[in-house]
Amino acid sequence: MESETRLVRICIEAACETRESVEKWRRQRRTLERIPSLLADAILRRLIHRGLLFPSLLEVFKHSVEVVDLRGENAVDAEWIAYLGAFRCLSSLNLADCHRINSSALWALTGMTSLRELDLSRCAKVTDAGIKHLLSISTLEVLRISETGLTANGVTLISALRNLSVLDLGGLPVTDAALSSLQVLKKLEYLDLWGSNITNKATTVLQLFPKLSFLNLAWTSITRLPNLSSLECLNLSNCVIESVSEGDGNKAPLTKLVYSGTTFANDADVFLHIEPTFLSFLDVSNSSLQRFYFLTCMKMLEHLDLSSSMIGDDSVEFIACIGSTLRNLNLCKTRVTTAGVEILAQHVPNLEFLSLSHTPIDDLAISYIGTIPSLKVVDLSNTNITGANSSLKFLCLGFCILIPLHNDIKT
Repeated sequence: MESETRLVRICIEAACETRESVEKWRRQRRTLERIPSLLADAILRRLIHRGLLFPSLLEVFKHSVEVVDLRGENAVDAEWIAYLGAFRCLSSLNLADCHRINSSALWALTGMTSLRELDLSRCAKVTDAGIKHLLSISTLEVLRISETGLTANGVTLISALRNLSVLDLGGLPVTDAALSSLQVLKKLEYLDLWGSNITNKATTVLQLFPKLSFLNLAWTSITRLPNLSSLECLNLSNCVIESVSEGDGNKAPLTKLVYSGTTFANDADVFLHIEPTFLSFLDVSNSSLQRFYFLTCMKMLEHLDLSSSMIGDDSVEFIACIGSTLRNLNLCKTRVTTAGVEILAQHVPNLEFLSLSHTPIDDLAISYIGTIPSLKVVDLSNTNITGANSSLKFLCLGFCILIPLHNDIKT
């Protein structure tokens, strides 16, 4: 199997070596129509990577290719989409950051019968008119249209795509009324609404998505979020929060919670209604939190980001209480000193990544860090560490890799 894989790789390299080699096999259209999808996908990816793909060449792939990723390709325009619209097996099309794509170009995709995933993120020329061309693609399950030219009226049109499970509307002016129109999408599992215009009035609509497991409400005016019993991942970055998950029923089995840059009305209520049993990822970086005693209940945490927070040596004991499960800990730009590192090092046997950059730790901290048995990477940039010799000795011991990101460990 390994030799066959290498042979296939050699063949792909030869087929995509130059424009001349591409032209040779381009004429063998019948052979290409019978090429397996996986091989056709690999050849197409290589052509894109080497800049050898052009619109008319797409035609030879229309019977075989299932996945096309053209993200960031500035040359892609309506002519390219015209050829892609004829692809009979196409299931995934990524056009993110293709800035020449406009609404009229999407007409070529009308009525496609196998397309399940479409990414138009940051295609600013795609407007409400463009969405109308997509409504006949009943097979769509994933639609990403963040930072396009859609209005709230365009968002309401999406309610016709009843098979959607993933919908990214980030950066769009989604209103309460527009969100309400989407409640018919009962298969929705992933919903991104960052930067939208929704208010607390619309949060009850979110309870009407029975399978919703991912929700991004960052940069919105939401202050109160009711209990969403199926939610596993929640992002409320840069919001002003009064309460989360308050309400009856089974608590959401959250595994990932992001509060980066969030302002809390009351520290005591931040995690009052959060079920900590499943939480493995918590980001409260740059938030307004002053007290950190809530950490003691989060016994399953593996990733904890406290960077740019108010945590100091007096609160390190709360991290120590849950240290046995931690693998990734970010204390960048905090008030933690060498004394705090001494306490921490005794309670994090499984820690693999540690960031202490922009903290007031000194050379003595290195000896404590060296006792952490599983540590692989540590960031000590912009600290008070001055002993180059001790740093090199520590590195040679193999405990971890030092990362002076800006070459600022003084010598």
